[in-house]
Amino acid sequence: MLDADTIVIGSGAGGLTASLALARAGERVLVLEQHAHPGGLCHSFYRGGYRFSPGVHYIGQLGPGGSLRKIYEGLGVANDLAFFEMNPLGFEHIHVGNEVFDLPSGKDAMVERFKMRFPDQAKGIDDYFWLLDTVCKEMACIPETKSFIDFVTVPFRTWNMGHYGLYSLERILRDRISDPLLRAFLSIQCGDHGLAPSRIPFIMHAPVAGHYIGGAYYPLGGAGTIAKALIKGLRKEGGDVRLSTKVEKILIEKKGNRRRAIGVRLAGGAELRANRIISNATPHITYDRLVGREHLSLRLRRKLDRTRYSIAAVTLFLATDLDLLSMGMDSGNYWYTPDRDLELIFSRAHDPDTINDQMPGIFFGITSIKDPSSFKRGHHTIEVVRFITYEAFSTYAGSISGRRPEGYVALKDKLSAAILRSLERIIPGIGDHVLFCELGTPLTSDRYVGSTRGACYGTEKSLWQIGPFSFKQFSEIDGLCLCGASIMTHGVSGATTSGLALVAAILGCRPSELLTTTGHELRIFTAGQPYQWKDH
Repeated sequence: MLDADTIVIGSGAGGLTASLALARAGERVLVLEQHAHPGGLCHSFYRGGYRFSPGVHYIGQLGPGGSLRKIYEGLGVANDLAFFEMNPLGFEHIHVGNEVFDLPSGKDAMVERFKMRFPDQAKGIDDYFWLLDTVCKEMACIPETKSFIDFVTVPFRTWNMGHYGLYSLERILRDRISDPLLRAFLSIQCGDHGLAPSRIPFIMHAPVAGHYIGGAYYPLGGAGTIAKALIKGLRKEGGDVRLSTKVEKILIEKKGNRRRAIGVRLAGGAELRANRIISNATPHITYDRLVGREHLSLRLRRKLDRTRYSIAAVTLFLATDLDLLSMGMDSGNYWYTPDRDLELIFSRAHDPDTINDQMPGIFFGITSIKDPSSFKRGHHTIEVVRFITYEAFSTYAGSISGRRPEGYVALKDKLSAAILRSLERIIPGIGDHVLFCELGTPLTSDRYVGSTRGACYGTEKSLWQIGPFSFKQFSEIDGLCLCGASIMTHGVSGATTSGLALVAAILGCRPSELLTTTGHELRIFTAGQPYQWKDH
């Protein structure tokens, strides 16, 4: 007897989206999550009485007509969500050395501001943003490809994507922009995929930059509210989620040369059966740990061996009693890099010998300004991210959380101090006004959200790991599917889209055909608008 039609391993944005879409199609769906809190990187937690959301710093495409907005409304969860618009005059504050540039919402406003700052680069700016917009539009038509005519005409409808997509961002910019400072400003969102401009294909950078071009938003109540809304929708459709439930093995049945996933074994030995297993875990956790290499083809084993994961990071969670609003801080994100050469910044992040740099590149947001509901007791909360090589922590990978060696604790203290020194460049005096401070490391990510090598964005999205070279949504094992940040692209939107695309492929329809709910409208609090929220 089957325990479910589909078992989903992991409650990240991709897994929950796939679960809800399948449940709405009439399947019995069960989600198994090893952590006590759902959401994967899309979760929130409390420390010292303060709320933090480690994996969500901003989200785009939530305005009218936005792709992610359509998903939330079409899946019937929008009435349980609300978002704050981040500062439309500067949702990104970019500090390159002593040079500052604020990135506004909207393509026209963005182009105009760049031209005002760099008038001699006007033609290159126009060319770059035209290409960015065109490639994003061409990419958007691919998921809806279904009919024979759709397939035949794809090369003609995606000409610019095919011609320029595999060029690196560095080449795209150098062919159009001669000013190195402008190139640095236009490249700063490389931090959203963790690859230097010379290593990220434009086909991967364009959807990241394009995702935010209309502005950015932050969820009321923190990232965890997204997972809660999806779970509420899932349970309404008869599905369920079990937390603190670790899957030890995916059960494989052999029939001749074929292998089929028939269920899972939980920690403790209990077994659950299903017609289909969807893994929202990383490819290495899915295949190495849960399936086992003895069930994999030589080709897949070799692919796993050469796969690279995205860069790791440390995140400093802190609270302060400084009046940040009176200091001119706002809801925009802040990027700081001491050098306009982003290639150097990324290479140093991968170098274990530079982990104690006094002024590394950092990214931070003030969550208590992004989400006023989290501003408590007059204290502001800040999340500061710094990329770092996993090798800096690999020595301690086998140690037990809560009983890590002294060297691990000392390393965390050094990194925390270095990050605070960098933060002082943007928020003077912050070091003397810290009320709470805790550092999350790559090992923290591996433990709580099941990352591999502390990767921020799943697999590395370099040239030979995307498109036809990426891991597929349908595995070579019958009945085993994958979704999440390593399958299509990363971030909340990328993972969500991967879950929707998987279900569309399973059911043989277009993703848009799964978005059938009407009457739901996402609530957006525009910048400066007082908020009043009532549960529906």
